[in-house]
Amino acid sequence: MRFTGRTVANAFAWAVIIGLIAVLFTLVLVIGPFGLILLGLCTMFVCTSFELRDDVPTWGTDVFKARMIDDGSPEQRAARREEKRNRLASVRFYNWCGIVLTIAGVSGFAWERFR
Repeated sequence: MRFTGRTVANAFAWAVIIGLIAVLFTLVLVIGPFGLILLGLCTMFVCTSFELRDDVPTWGTDVFKARMIDDGSPEQRAARREEKRNRLASVRFYNWCGIVLTIAGVSGFAWERFR
């Protein structure tokens, strides 16, 4: 039985979510709500870094190749935009997970502080 790329990517995404949950429980037990804030900020940082570096090569000959690429026809540009949108959909989901973790951590920290 052959697995499609979508199935493998979906399994990987679920593995990352399960890993985040395991790290989350550990951090909350050890550090408290500050662990949620820390995990959320780290998740948002990684997602933002990935989004920023997706289009722009950072070193090597890829920098020069990127400048020489012709934009092509409007159809080709639209196809590249659609491909990028599909590629970054899961990154946006994880970014929102980071935002929710940060908000939950701030709420938990405020609850402990003002209770």
